[in-house]
Amino acid sequence: MHLHSDERQGRGRALKRAFSSSKGEILGYIDVDLATDMKHLGELVQSIRENYDFATGSRMLPESNVKRPFKRGFASKGFNLLTRTMLGSRLYDHQCGFKSFKRDSLFEIMDTVKDTHWFWDTELFVRAQRAGYRVKEFPVEWKHGGTTKVNLVKDVFGMGSQIFRLWLEFLRE
Repeated sequence: MHLHSDERQGRGRALKRAFSSSKGEILGYIDVDLATDMKHLGELVQSIRENYDFATGSRMLPESNVKRPFKRGFASKGFNLLTRTMLGSRLYDHQCGFKSFKRDSLFEIMDTVKDTHWFWDTELFVRAQRAGYRVKEFPVEWKHGGTTKVNLVKDVFGMGSQIFRLWLEFLRE
């Protein structure tokens, strides 16, 4: 299946649109630059088959083997620490582009996610944990692909504001 849009949708909106058009029982996505070693693909799919609802590769676990520029690694560690601290997540890496989902579980909470850009999967996984879904995080081998659409200054500020937005939402519950 091929989906096309003439307008920029944002990463989250594009993923939601793709999942909504899909037919499979196990859904997932990987970064187009194949930064995560594909030897982990079996574990990604098997995690859902083993009765997890959500699964993600992690660049931040001690067993992970990661090669990335210092500046990107530092920003990522700060983002993940803030997400764990403010939002109560148990994950160490929310942004690794190597994720899979049980279809029914994803569709039960996907519409609660408000972000439509880079924070989409972070918000999805935080909400999944809060709702009691089974989430697996496993170490991966990962190499920085060199090309990225991430703008460190703009996206760090934007994602920081999304952490704050979600934190405020949770406070009001």
